[in-house]
Amino acid sequence: MSARVGMLLTLGKLAVAAALSVALFAIVLSAITNPVDGETSLYTAEFTDVSGLHVNGDVRTKGVRIGKVRSIELIRDGSRSKAEVEFSLADSYRLFDNTVLAVKYQNLTGVRFIDLETPEHAGRAVRRLPATATRPSFDITELFNGLQPVLDTMSTEQINTFMANAITLLQGDGSGLAPMLDSVERLADLARDREQVISTLVANISRIADSMGGRSPQVVGFLHSLSFPIAKAMTVLQEFPKTAAYGPEFLTPVHRLLDELGLDPNMNVDELVGRAFASTSSAAEALRLLPVAFAGLQLPQLTTPAAGALKCGNGVVQLPTEVRVLLNGSEVVVCNGPR
Repeated sequence: MSARVGMLLTLGKLAVAAALSVALFAIVLSAITNPVDGETSLYTAEFTDVSGLHVNGDVRTKGVRIGKVRSIELIRDGSRSKAEVEFSLADSYRLFDNTVLAVKYQNLTGVRFIDLETPEHAGRAVRRLPATATRPSFDITELFNGLQPVLDTMSTEQINTFMANAITLLQGDGSGLAPMLDSVERLADLARDREQVISTLVANISRIADSMGGRSPQVVGFLHSLSFPIAKAMTVLQEFPKTAAYGPEFLTPVHRLLDELGLDPNMNVDELVGRAFASTSSAAEALRLLPVAFAGLQLPQLTTPAAGALKCGNGVVQLPTEVRVLLNGSEVVVCNGPR
């Protein structure tokens, strides 16, 4: 009797364990598939590359899941192959002829999702989008072509951070620019030829951005502009130690001279002008007399007659040094009369 009871208890435990396993499997399966709540409708889109995208992948807009990938089929279009993706969208969302679909990274393991970019002004409702209205997937490893020696010196965490920032930048998120530049700086610190590292990165980013349909043209242009001053700076790198050595000898007396003149960061320009001129009219009058003051210096480069100015046919009267003829504050040239 006791043996039979023990067997029943064992069978009961096995049944409970099996039931729990089935329940946990169902929970995990549900978590993997992540069904969209509510009614959905099916749509189709063509992509030139869907690497990393799988059935049951998410369709999202602004990070919110609004649909699922139902099927992926390879189709032939002339001499090229394209992927035809069937996906569902919640009925609260529609597909328009100016909607943009892009395959984006969901995480660094390579899993992708479809991002739906809703247009500001909706166009014509459609059920299918051609490849011209979609942005394909891209291989992040293309970014590191030619950088293997540098990457060998980096830790896994540093590489993952760099990849995450690069993905954010390439997918059009402006918040990824500063972290990306910081990652480029750290990457360049590990290389002997910094110019070559930055040039390689810019070329790789340009190639990836072109394959994505020009998603980040402004960013790529900015990086090209950034590489130019760096390249020029590298050509005169040996001059920087001279600046550090001789710069203080020149700048210290200049700084002291400016301090003696009262020009310092805390100088109140408004107060200084107010003490010098009682009113705006006084300031204007002082500025009006500046040409007279320059003329009094008798500097040739300041007294050269302007093009088209009248000249004395019989020469200029040589007046004594202390005699000047002024008209409305401006010096007048006195000519010799006819002989």
